[in-house]
Amino acid sequence: MKVYEIELNKKQYAKLEKMLGYENAGKLARNQTINGYELLYAVAAEIYSLVEDGWCTLEVLLAESDEKLELLRYITRHIIPEDEDYFVRQLGKKFKCKKNFEIKIELKF
Repeated sequence: MKVYEIELNKKQYAKLEKMLGYENAGKLARNQTINGYELLYAVAAEIYSLVEDGWCTLEVLLAESDEKLELLRYITRHIIPEDEDYFVRQLGKKFKCKKNFEIKIELKF
């Protein structure tokens, strides 16, 4: 199984930790690999929740340069370098992502 190793700074790491569910946040804290599909789905769902909860429209969400969107793009660049917006374009749509890969997050000091 392919494992992508991604370095995050403290701010990105803290943001990601808050976006993940309990189990995957624990894996992140223990420096373990996380299923790539689960991680990316959780990040996309967290971002899109603003639209689902009625706080904004998808257009407004995408127009604002949000740290969460930038984090999703940053992670995507490591997995699909030729298309950093691959998962951003899927917000609000059926999530498409291969399921047989892991992501290992490294905290960069």
